Amino acid sequence: MTWRWSGDWRGLRPLLMRATAHLALIMVAGIVLLMSSVNWPVMAAHSLAPARLTFAQSTTPQSADAALAEVRANNGQPFQPSIWRPLDRQAMPHTIIPERPRLGIVTYTVQAGDTVQSIAAMYGLDPTTILWSNPAVEDAPDLLRIGQEVVILPVDGVYHTVGESDTLASIADKYDADLAAIIACEYNGLQGPDYAITPGMRLIVPGGSKPYVPRVVTSYTGPVPEGVQGSGLFQWPVLGYISQDYWYGHRAIDIGAPTGTAVVAADDGFVSFAGWTDVGYGYLVVIDHANGFSTYYAHLSAFYVSAGQAVSRGQVIAAVGSTGHSTGPHLHFEIRYGGVPQHPRAYLP
Repeated sequence: MTWRWSGDWRGLRPLLMRATAHLALIMVAGIVLLMSSVNWPVMAAHSLAPARLTFAQSTTPQSADAALAEVRANNGQPFQPSIWRPLDRQAMPHTIIPERPRLGIVTYTVQAGDTVQSIAAMYGLDPTTILWSNPAVEDAPDLLRIGQEVVILPVDGVYHTVGESDTLASIADKYDADLAAIIACEYNGLQGPDYAITPGMRLIVPGGSKPYVPRVVTSYTGPVPEGVQGSGLFQWPVLGYISQDYWYGHRAIDIGAPTGTAVVAADDGFVSFAGWTDVGYGYLVVIDHANGFSTYYAHLSAFYVSAGQAVSRGQVIAAVGSTGHSTGPHLHFEIRYGGVPQHPRAYLP
């Protein structure tokens, strides 16, 4: 037996390990029980009665209200408590300032990276209000220029310049607005009883709206390559992030990417336009997919195709840039069907 314990100790190793593990668990349980019986200072502090405050000049226990009254009677002079207690949370000296309406029309200068949507959000307006208050922006709503000044109305609607034959009723009809709202708008300063207006006068038309008019680019009139037709299944033209999405005044998506990033054809077709435009697109490539669809690729820094050339889906046709009316490098991408802008996300995977 002695030989078994001394010479064959390796066979007893599992038994020794189990015994050691059980002993360790018993020791941990004992330590936890011992710790739980200790009265720690933090726990003791919370158990103190908050009314046990004693002034240095008095040894009589006082209530909290009595102590506060004595402090006030002494003009707020500090006192020395004989015992301590947990501190109470004080009120935060922070004032919440409510949002206030603007008192008139202001002007904003376009900065790098701005979009009509971001400017509108900054002032709590609909993007269309920025559009319909600035003729230059309305002509090219997604094509802002850095340093451009934009008129910001205090309310949503249209900013109208009074013409020779205009009346308040005709203005209301033109923008499908309420005549009473135009008269009541304090920013217009109309005086009764006749509410006279004069040519050149600017009026805010609250709640007014305008119809959307798409921009037109000269189409290719030369020979069309035979057998070229798109599948109707589009791919993303560039890798990047959405810097401006599709909305009423921006019938496209802007895809932010570094200048020079490759732009590819979204589907098979032929190039119906490639070059510079005077409507704010800068360098533009238009692909006709010969199935009713066409795609627009704008603000390019360079393009590698020419009008009348057949292109295939995924073929590199241009490079991302910031030409034309643009506040930073991105690709302005449109999908049109029958000449009418569509929401690109409805066709992209």
